[in-house]
Amino acid sequence: MALNLKSHRIRIAILAALTAAMPLVSCASSDAKTEQPQTESTTAETTAAILDERTYPEVDYGGAEFRILNFDQLWNMYIHIDAEALNGEVLNDAIFNRNRKIEKALNCKIIEKTFENDAANTVTRITDHAKNSILTNENIYDVMFLPVSSSPDLITDGYLLDLNSIPELHLEEEWWDQDIIRETTFHDKLYFVSGAANLMAFDSMWCLFFNETMMKKLQLDFPYDLVKNGKWTIDELTIYCKTAANLNGDQNFTYKKDGNCIWGISSHQSSPEHFWFSAGENSVTVNSQQEVSFALENDRFYNVISKLAVVLNGKDGSTLKANNTDFDVENGGYVHVFTTGRALFMTGEVKAAQLMRDMNDTFGIVPFPKYDENQKQYYTSLVSQLFYMTIPNTNTCIEQTATIANMITRDSYYDILPTYYSNVVEQKGLRNEESIEMLGILRETRAVDIATIFNWNIDLRNELNTRLFNGNDQVTSYVTSQKRRIESNIKKFFDFLEQ
Repeated sequence: MALNLKSHRIRIAILAALTAAMPLVSCASSDAKTEQPQTESTTAETTAAILDERTYPEVDYGGAEFRILNFDQLWNMYIHIDAEALNGEVLNDAIFNRNRKIEKALNCKIIEKTFENDAANTVTRITDHAKNSILTNENIYDVMFLPVSSSPDLITDGYLLDLNSIPELHLEEEWWDQDIIRETTFHDKLYFVSGAANLMAFDSMWCLFFNETMMKKLQLDFPYDLVKNGKWTIDELTIYCKTAANLNGDQNFTYKKDGNCIWGISSHQSSPEHFWFSAGENSVTVNSQQEVSFALENDRFYNVISKLAVVLNGKDGSTLKANNTDFDVENGGYVHVFTTGRALFMTGEVKAAQLMRDMNDTFGIVPFPKYDENQKQYYTSLVSQLFYMTIPNTNTCIEQTATIANMITRDSYYDILPTYYSNVVEQKGLRNEESIEMLGILRETRAVDIATIFNWNIDLRNELNTRLFNGNDQVTSYVTSQKRRIESNIKKFFDFLEQ
């Protein structure tokens, strides 16, 4: 279930980047024409010329608004689809210019209506708001960016349109995440989509940060070569963590803000589920007839759990289950523990690199480890509450909405993604060429567990997270007990599709 972005496409995008009031309730008329196909080239000059000749549908929407529902902020990630003004920040300005270019070409107005998040980052607030808006038939949003996994009833209760029924989205194009589309399409129906316009799908890639300065002092080799040679495994990570763990005069490995002990990993509280997923274990499998089956009752999965119970055990200093408030000094925020040199590794999303610009020590990134060297590839999971683009069933301008959304996503793929990687992540966050190479591996191995996307396995994930942090690998009976509940959730979803 990996989301492999083809390297030649990324090179094309990067080459190109280096050279280069009241909501309306009626739809503007349009006569869209088919876009001319684009060809690929191996030269920067030809690529730039091709992208300069990108065509837009010959439509005139008469200044109609394209209204987007989104959060105002979330977990320090870049989630915005619009920018209010030019401000000198490269990414902000690229997004501003992209939207104004589309507005001019289609004679429309892109408006992002941001819903205020709360201090606890309660993502269901925005799904509740979306559902209320749809139930009252307000028709004030054309597209909604929503954490579908947090409220799967958005689908099963009929709030959202089937995107596969809207040809103007051109969902077969490379700027949409094709593997997510393939994995989440059942009975030819699709209710949410990820694409290049939403940078959260890249900011939220889970990885391991490590302190290069500490590794040098411990006389440990940086794990970059292990990754490149396919040998970065749970066993290797365990060795690093046990080498780093040190009481340093403290009585135990319980966090104290004035303590001296050092842990192997400063871990975000939800990281265990990403470890077992990255080790190649999906909650469910889908056969050629699109029949979904529970997949965790197998010896390999239980072996993965046993290995993780060793490295994530908080009792011997291998891992600290840190507080998920980034820089919480009193309770041990996971970023605080890592940036103050009290952990060799840290689990987190790529966006965390932006939080550590003032860190004195040099840090790098690597993917989460494989189970063993026989595993064919790394798997990079995304945040489970990823915001996907959806279209509410109150939308009365479907063709117009889809055309604008497709143009925003297409131009993001060619113009915004290269800017995001080269100017924001690579230059401002990561600090060395090896980490930038690791970023490429993360990007090309993005993957999803569809049971997580549809929230079929939430109880299982929460319980395994708790047990693994306690070093408890006795999960067989619990996993078996969860099988029926997960199968019931799957059945409810397919019953809806078959209506």
